[in-house]
Amino acid sequence: MNTIKRIEIVVPAIELKPVLKRLENNGVKKYSIIRHVVGRGEFGESTDDLDDQLSGVYILMTCAIGEEESLYLDLKPILEKFGGMFLVSDAVGYRY
Repeated sequence: MNTIKRIEIVVPAIELKPVLKRLENNGVKKYSIIRHVVGRGEFGESTDDLDDQLSGVYILMTCAIGEEESLYLDLKPILEKFGGMFLVSDAVGYRY
């Protein structure tokens, strides 16, 4: 087992494609997505609507230690403009 970083990202559903494009440009090939995430933050309350544009999406992924900073910096403009969160924690496991 290796020490890795666990990355959790929550963004508005309408920003999912731009976020995934930036992740892929940073070499991210594997992630999990949970749709219809609702909550409350700086930009107010997100809702679960019928066309999925106002709800949030949760992206879970891992990366090697040291890669999390460049991922955050690339996503920072989206997070600042549209809201969301970018959480980093230590994890122990295998990256496949």
